[in-house]
Amino acid sequence: MRDIVYIVEKEIVDKMNCIVTVQSFVGNVLSVCNQKWASTEKKVTDHLGNEYTITEVSHEDSTITLAPVGAWTFSGTTLLLNKPTFFVGTPTATNSEWTLFSSDERNKVPFIWMVEPTRESVLSENSTIERRSDLRIVFLDSSNFQQWLTMDTHDNRLQALYYMVDEFIRVIRSNSIFFSDEMTHEIVNFTKFGKETAQGFEKNIIDANLTGIDLKITVSVLHGCSGC
Repeated sequence: MRDIVYIVEKEIVDKMNCIVTVQSFVGNVLSVCNQKWASTEKKVTDHLGNEYTITEVSHEDSTITLAPVGAWTFSGTTLLLNKPTFFVGTPTATNSEWTLFSSDERNKVPFIWMVEPTRESVLSENSTIERRSDLRIVFLDSSNFQQWLTMDTHDNRLQALYYMVDEFIRVIRSNSIFFSDEMTHEIVNFTKFGKETAQGFEKNIIDANLTGIDLKITVSVLHGCSGC
């Protein structure tokens, strides 16, 4: 039986579509079909490999504004977003691994964290479903608590993470190794990802100022597919 962490990484995260389709543009203001997880201050590239920094994302009119890293202006039909970094483990282990991954936070956000342990129900060999895996997946990105109001965090980070969750779910539903006809999921958003008490925010779970969406979902893996 294939370890569920490899199924999540290879069959879901690695198959997420990181390409944003550009419908039209005026200068460096791009009209797009779906911003996906494009968000301010992030680097993106065009089809020629030219690099840009996102300066503004408007979810109302579906536009992305770029600042070129160089002398060029945008001229293309697609933007390539960074694929989210994938981590797996308990909170303590993930915090340690995430911290050591890079000294530059920009190299490790946004990221997708598969929280362990994972509980799975294994079905009989007569069932078309091999197992049902109860997953907790957290989608996280950097935030600016010192300067942003709560609505700024929604505009600049959380909306992008909602789109990332949408893409994660889309991949599951389109992948034939999963039975997803009756699949449901639960999400909780965190403008400030950490532990809170009745007295207010207590401490970060990961040693950084992060915004996140916590996804709980049960995926059904079909028999004969977990080894594909």
